[in-house]
Amino acid sequence: MDQLAILQLDTNFPRIAGDICCRETFSSNVNIIKIKNASVSQIISKNPDEQHFINFKNQILTTREKLITTSCGFTFYWQSLFNKLTKSNIVTSSLCCLEEKRKYFNDNEILIFTFDAEILKFLLISKLKIPFKGHILGLKKNNHLYKTISYDKNNYDFEKNSSELKELLWQTIKNLNIKLIILECTNLSPYKTIFRDIFRGEIVDLLVLIDKKIPGIIKQEYL
Repeated sequence: MDQLAILQLDTNFPRIAGDICCRETFSSNVNIIKIKNASVSQIISKNPDEQHFINFKNQILTTREKLITTSCGFTFYWQSLFNKLTKSNIVTSSLCCLEEKRKYFNDNEILIFTFDAEILKFLLISKLKIPFKGHILGLKKNNHLYKTISYDKNNYDFEKNSSELKELLWQTIKNLNIKLIILECTNLSPYKTIFRDIFRGEIVDLLVLIDKKIPGIIKQEYL
């Protein structure tokens, strides 16, 4: 049996090495399971449909891997509910590290890089005991990566994404005292090397959290 199960949204856009849903990212086999009808627009929502929770729930109840994760950080909305369904470890999102990281960093030293900033703010308000007063950066709707994800397109352009994401991040952090970046969106993980060209602090994504739970499962070049 595999050690890791990944519950993937029902999408078909390319997943490149370094992405949670690309097998090349891992040093051993993983179980990638698509959740039927779980589209980006339906999960990245201020009020996800109850039926989608049921679909995730039904899959979790039959999954026996040591660790279960998802391809979308916004499933953090259901983290506590998922925990009650299984004896397996559940890490829905890189956001699972936020409360722990706040013990070591002030909120104004933390930037969360996400797919949709407005919806993430709403999610954090509803799920955190102490409001997060740090920085949240969302993709721009004209960014190539945003369009690829939103419209489930196949025309993936790594070079264009690299240029746009690097510029977007730099323009955001250049006048701030950011010491930690949390990548909520799992599709940002392949660009960590690009981000490190302009940022010398700590970068945490879902791959980092998974590798702490199952050491060595993520290939070193993708951490």
